[in-house]
Amino acid sequence: MVTTRPWSGACTWRGRPQEASMDKADQAYQEAVKVLRDCASPLGLKASALGSGYPQVWARDAPITALGALMTGDDALTQAARVSLQTLGAHQSALGMIPLNVDTRTGSVTTENAGAIDANMWFLLGHHAHWQATQDTAFLRESWPQLRAALTWLEYQDMNGCGLLEAPEAADWADLYATRYNTLYANALYVGTLEAAARLAGAVQEDGQPWLDRAADVRRKINLVLWLDRPWDGHAFGQQLEGLKALRLEWFLLYQNTATLTEKPYYLSWAGFREFGDTFDGFGNMLAILFGIADASQTARILDYAYAAGTDAPAPLKAFFPPIYPGDRDWREYYRSRNLNLPDQYHNGGIWPFLGGFYILALVRAGQQARAEEALLNLAAANELGRTRPWEFNEWLHGRSGRPMGHPLQAWSAGMYVCAYQAVRSGIFPALPFAARP
Repeated sequence: MVTTRPWSGACTWRGRPQEASMDKADQAYQEAVKVLRDCASPLGLKASALGSGYPQVWARDAPITALGALMTGDDALTQAARVSLQTLGAHQSALGMIPLNVDTRTGSVTTENAGAIDANMWFLLGHHAHWQATQDTAFLRESWPQLRAALTWLEYQDMNGCGLLEAPEAADWADLYATRYNTLYANALYVGTLEAAARLAGAVQEDGQPWLDRAADVRRKINLVLWLDRPWDGHAFGQQLEGLKALRLEWFLLYQNTATLTEKPYYLSWAGFREFGDTFDGFGNMLAILFGIADASQTARILDYAYAAGTDAPAPLKAFFPPIYPGDRDWREYYRSRNLNLPDQYHNGGIWPFLGGFYILALVRAGQQARAEEALLNLAAANELGRTRPWEFNEWLHGRSGRPMGHPLQAWSAGMYVCAYQAVRSGIFPALPFAARP
């Protein structure tokens, strides 16, 4: 019986890595590939290898996992990525909605959560990654009607015609956390989805320009609504208010009537009806960097904040920071469900290794190679930790102790480690429509 790896308290590494230290990163890569193989099933990539974890093919987990699986060159993993997309597409609703997940044991679709605005987007991004890796245009053509329907469903999630997606509370990957309405994560992901749609349209000889135009519009509105710059400068802030008013009166009233708005070195996590969220959304901000929503100056400010505030320590990356406590405006009593979302846990300040992969990609894209190498070592150390065995690639860790608290053998923890490793060691990125380096 394998015993739990003793906690050393040394998950965080400072300074430029030596080659001997990178040997651990190399070992972590090999262990990650083993986890990916264990997560492959006849219906696709399960979210975790153990039946007691997540035996479903999830619409977000499987495509994110596939980003790494497709980089390994393993034919069986490439096939598992394809089958995942087929499984999800087979359960698409009449309105074009991709299900949250499909159970590999029963073939049934879950109805547990509030919904998933990001399921359709990761489904399309998964197809983009698969096509880029395989150039299998026949499969893309076969799937194209499903992709068009998925895009149409997304268009109807813009309930007020503002150009941004609106999401109910807890309706994305953070399915136990109170982001809502115009969220950074969903809309940053939408930019990448639209650009992927344009590329795929070209591959099947259709016009992708309308999706490129829409992506540019969403990018512009994210920066106008969710990036707050120089509110103390009357002229600059006045220009921002006029821009908001010209686009949508509600956005103007949000800023005009909210006296607590203050300059932030990162994007607001969401904006709603006369209110906003100002916690640091790790996933949303990394996607904003990777999809070219943030310019070079914004990218530097976001990454400097993430590092200085310790959102990447003791391992990358905390989902949201700082944690929300009972009595805070955005505290919800459902955060106590299964003891999950207490402060420094789960989405509420917990560390998610798969997010660490996106963080490392953002660092490499920004040219911060030394910091990316440091983060890769910390991520390797985090993935080595386990509650019952080493190299557990756990789902999530406590935000302060760095100890694993989630399910083991998590597919996207392994898949995104592969992506991060390849980016740091070889400069190769996963097959998403990432923007060029700013």
